[in-house]
Amino acid sequence: MNKKYIKMNDNNNHLSIGNFCRIIKENSLNKSFAGQSEIFSTIFNIDSVNDSTINNYCIGCRSIGSNYKEIFYNFKDKYNKNKLFMLDVILNLLSLIDGYIYTEEYKNIEFINNSDNLRNICNKLYNIAKNDTTINNSFTNKIHTYLTNNNLYECMCEILFYIVFEKKQPIYIDNLVKETIENILNNTNVSINDLENFLKLQFNDGINYSYSIKKLAKENNPYACFELGLMEYNGEIAGYPRYNKSYEHLKIASNYNHPRANYLIARMLLNGYIGNNTKKDIDLAWSYLKNAEKLGSIAALNTIGLLYLNENKIDTAIEYFNKATDYNYVYAYNNLGKIYENKKEYDKAFDYYLKSANLEESWACNKVGECYRLGIGTNIDMKKSYYYYNLALNVPIKLINSWSKYNLAKYFYLNGNYESNIEKDENKGISLLKEASDDNIFDATLELIYYYANQYILTKEKKHLTNTNMYINKISTYKEYNLKYKKDIEKILLDIKNKEVIDINILN
Repeated sequence: MNKKYIKMNDNNNHLSIGNFCRIIKENSLNKSFAGQSEIFSTIFNIDSVNDSTINNYCIGCRSIGSNYKEIFYNFKDKYNKNKLFMLDVILNLLSLIDGYIYTEEYKNIEFINNSDNLRNICNKLYNIAKNDTTINNSFTNKIHTYLTNNNLYECMCEILFYIVFEKKQPIYIDNLVKETIENILNNTNVSINDLENFLKLQFNDGINYSYSIKKLAKENNPYACFELGLMEYNGEIAGYPRYNKSYEHLKIASNYNHPRANYLIARMLLNGYIGNNTKKDIDLAWSYLKNAEKLGSIAALNTIGLLYLNENKIDTAIEYFNKATDYNYVYAYNNLGKIYENKKEYDKAFDYYLKSANLEESWACNKVGECYRLGIGTNIDMKKSYYYYNLALNVPIKLINSWSKYNLAKYFYLNGNYESNIEKDENKGISLLKEASDDNIFDATLELIYYYANQYILTKEKKHLTNTNMYINKISTYKEYNLKYKKDIEKILLDIKNKEVIDINILN
């Protein structure tokens, strides 16, 4: 029975010659000029080639022939000596893409780097590279740097060299799972058997799960030890966090180079949950963080960035945050946004906040909503503001940024918003303010005091006075409560006493 191989020209998971040809064809202006045979011949600068051979290479059932690799070895050798050597190849590719024969006068890097069509293709190939589990981070980071610097020429050259020399094919389905797991476990001391035993327990989850995972942890299974450590950290076993017990389990997992175990121990040391916040403890936290970084923890990159930021080493912090954003780590985008906002570089700050918001991080969604509402780093756009405030609520409850509830209530529902076609919905506005107040948003509680006080003055209904007093008592416990707000509230109480109709908005 023949082995089944992965097709490498119909998906976005492999940076292969097949997918390279597919992306070029799909994005060419005249697709009849950009078949895989034409693209292949252009890449290798040859006049003709057997179509079935090309098809086998593109589908992925055969490795690219040694004769073609030899052509490219010669290309790369000359390219390494003179970066301009590949201009003919890339310009000819651009002719296929644009459906126009570019003559010698167009043969320059500036022309190539200014091609919007080529930029679009490079971005698509970069996204495929990020999906390809066989590609290491150094390659994708290199491609990302070329794109950031608008160096499309070298970007295409590096991609071509990779798909010809580096990309393994064929890839057989029956070997794929094993190879993927081995790549994940690379640089750890964890065995495939450890993972297999843990996954069996996960997949066969039953009423004895707690007993079984403890039993597996006693056998020093690193996954079970990490799971128990995380449960103790979150207080899921005793009903409250037991950090010392968490550390005991995580320490075993960290000895097997479990990335998250190393990271979580560092967090506990930095937060003072274990240890005494001595210099020795901080140094130990750094050691765990650096090990987590080496093992591929993206959260560790972000935390290291924060530590450098606290030491006012801003350039180093930015370097680490940028490393984390290569993996779309939302909190790193947020931290970069804050840095540039503090520098008053609002356009750049907004761009980072927007990247995080588009990945549906709630705090960033609320921040982008504010930027669109106030015109900070972008133009005022109340429809987009409303969209991002709502997007902030489209996350698990524990992750919701409650300021978005306040902002939706105050700027859209309590009075309606003509610009975004939102009709007044007082009930919805008050409901959101109550939720925000329950989450200890000071401004939401203050808004509820103003609302119920005004309602009482207008209607004389006792329930509104009861609500006013309830929220006044609540707001007096907030740390933000100061003399200014005390005077405002005393004025409200005086107006209630005098039964005068007031415009509550003037108290904001």
